[in-house]
Amino acid sequence: MLVRSGVIGRDAYLDLLAKTISGVMRGPGRRMQSVAESSFDAWIKHYRQDENSPNAIASYYAKGSLVALALDLTIRIRTDGKRSLDDAMRLMWRRYGRDFFARREGLAEDEFPRLLEEAVGLRLDAQIRSWAYGTTELPLAPLLRAVGVEPGFGTGDQGPASFGAKLATREGQLTIATAYTGQAAQRAGLSAGDTLVAVDGLRVDERTLKALLARRKPGDRLRVHAFRRDELFDCELELDAPPAIDAKLKLAPKPGARATRLLAGWLGGSRPARAS
Repeated sequence: MLVRSGVIGRDAYLDLLAKTISGVMRGPGRRMQSVAESSFDAWIKHYRQDENSPNAIASYYAKGSLVALALDLTIRIRTDGKRSLDDAMRLMWRRYGRDFFARREGLAEDEFPRLLEEAVGLRLDAQIRSWAYGTTELPLAPLLRAVGVEPGFGTGDQGPASFGAKLATREGQLTIATAYTGQAAQRAGLSAGDTLVAVDGLRVDERTLKALLARRKPGDRLRVHAFRRDELFDCELELDAPPAIDAKLKLAPKPGARATRLLAGWLGGSRPARAS
């Protein structure tokens, strides 16, 4: 809506979309919990997160928006731009939303696939089951390419090697907030709450660790000294490659007119954002 109304431009929207995709892809929890489960567990898990939450839960806000995007692009591609998720939302509003307080009748959860079929003429039960109720990866890259957007995952400057943890400075000490499942820090035996003291014999804070990682390559090994509560220990950590999804999505020219037409139908023209 912001793009279509001219409040922001197309490139700004794609930058925001890239950040959402990157954020979802960084969280191992997307492989553990579906969007439907995340919504159901919101009050006991999503709003009461601990240091292991990124490894165990998905955000039904962030990933849910990508599920909606995948459905929308699928509809646009398969109907050659004649239908979109907008059609289903309008039908849902006319039938259930506009007079809800008078009718007191809403759309049951298992009725949405039929409403979607009625609105756009497609049966997408399998996609809804997989994307909203499963933990398989969303096919965003091929869908975006089909509508004229080239996702630049893993291209260009990928940044420093990855330590595999979310770090935080607490009371002047560099601490592991989350050690991501299966990534470098966890494989080395580090856990949330550990305080980093030194790396390769040098005392570290957040700034010096970033500088050190910028000079290293994936596969390099570091000797890490850390405190776990009052116990000092050391371990060897093998650095990972940086997440490929940190690259931004960028528009790329596409041969033929179809992708350009679908892109215009999705995001409108490439006019600049309206002056505020």
